Amino acid sequence: MGVFSDHNRQITCIYNSEDNRDVQTLAYIKASEKSVHSLDIANVQLTGTQWAELAERLNTQLCTIIDDKAIDKDIEHFDDSDCITILRQNPAALKGAIVFTKTKAKLVENPSKVLEFIDADSENIKKY
Repeated sequence: MGVFSDHNRQITCIYNSEDNRDVQTLAYIKASEKSVHSLDIANVQLTGTQWAELAERLNTQLCTIIDDKAIDKDIEHFDDSDCITILRQNPAALKGAIVFTKTKAKLVENPSKVLEFIDADSENIKKY
């Protein structure tokens, strides 16, 4: 079991409130009819364990979710410990909001792309 909650109908959003794209992504999610749990990394520091779990959920290495332009360095050769330090000290280095449910996770760099992530309730729409 991970450190983040795994509710079937809950969407979790890890975002930076100082990044306009992340704020827009969170707004899209809140407009859905699902329960939303959000963590603002500009105000709350995630632990190393939490960052490691997020990378695992995304099925990627931590260095891939860091915008190397934000830190002005090539991060390809950084280890996970270095990446955690970067993310904790510089929340703006996160490439986009991390959005996940119990079964899927996505790094959302373009706010409108989160709509692909949110399950549309199309069963109740009549087809003509």
